[in-house]
Amino acid sequence: MFPYQELEEKYAKFVGTDYACATNTGTAALHLAIEALEMPNDTQVIVPDFSMYASALAVHYARLTPVFIDCDENLLIDLDKVEKHFDMTVNKWRTRILMVTHVYGRTVDMDRVNYIAKKYKLRVIEDACEAQGAEIGTKLGQAGGYDIGCFSFYRNKIIHAEEGGIITSDDKAFIEKAQDMKNMSFGDKHNYYHKRIGFNYRMSDAQAKMALESLEQYNINMFKRHKMCEIYNEIIPEEYQMPNNRKAVWVYDMKHPNPDTMVKLLNSGGITARHSFKPLSKQPLFDHWVPNHVAKTMSESVFYVNINPLEHLSEVRHKAFEIKRLLDDWK
Repeated sequence: MFPYQELEEKYAKFVGTDYACATNTGTAALHLAIEALEMPNDTQVIVPDFSMYASALAVHYARLTPVFIDCDENLLIDLDKVEKHFDMTVNKWRTRILMVTHVYGRTVDMDRVNYIAKKYKLRVIEDACEAQGAEIGTKLGQAGGYDIGCFSFYRNKIIHAEEGGIITSDDKAFIEKAQDMKNMSFGDKHNYYHKRIGFNYRMSDAQAKMALESLEQYNINMFKRHKMCEIYNEIIPEEYQMPNNRKAVWVYDMKHPNPDTMVKLLNSGGITARHSFKPLSKQPLFDHWVPNHVAKTMSESVFYVNINPLEHLSEVRHKAFEIKRLLDDWK
């Protein structure tokens, strides 16, 4: 068994699915998942407006149409607005995929997603890159375990290599198709007759080995991350805190009237900080959309700091007090 195959086997078991397909990036996992569904060209794909750019690019790469749905106060796709989307009959005909993103370790209500998917006959793709290992729903198990899960192993993820991705699913025929398509759709005969579109999305064994090592460290990794989150919750004033309902601690996000200033000051002081997502509907590739109100508002106030489980808790506490000082000074 090659290392990438071992990773597929162990990661599927970790998520709770029967199968997995390793890829070279998380973006490739999203794109390949959509391609392997082989939907008609008029297909609409529901995409969270508050999500990483790759979520929308995957749909664009597959030559399908993204439909951006606003987020709620947790930064997660607003499922009320997802259901409202189907008030239009044409959407019932054309919308065939529902993509949800578990943002910054918070998870979408997958029990309700399950209900919506069955009601409107949708395939569900979970962009679970930021919630590896998170428990979701009452019966659905873990993030990425409902229908089709997509993950990234980029170096800043909870389970990581330097790069890489993976698709998880119980759908054997779907995974077999993805396995073929990621290998240029050579098929079983490998006779240079390619029956469908193919991609060079294979994961290298070197990356797989790193991801396997990281997977082995998951429990202690997540334990440390939750401890760090507790320190930030204790020190950061409540007015700046985002909802404390992270099922997995990937980063620690906050809100502030001047997030751009916070990011600049924190980075200049050696504390790694990043802006939150900008609405996908505001990206130049998709700017024919009217930006969704909540996604736009949240993008103008939310930022986050890095969580590094290799840091000592005393160092995290020191950072938290410095962040608190800056938040208060610049409000």
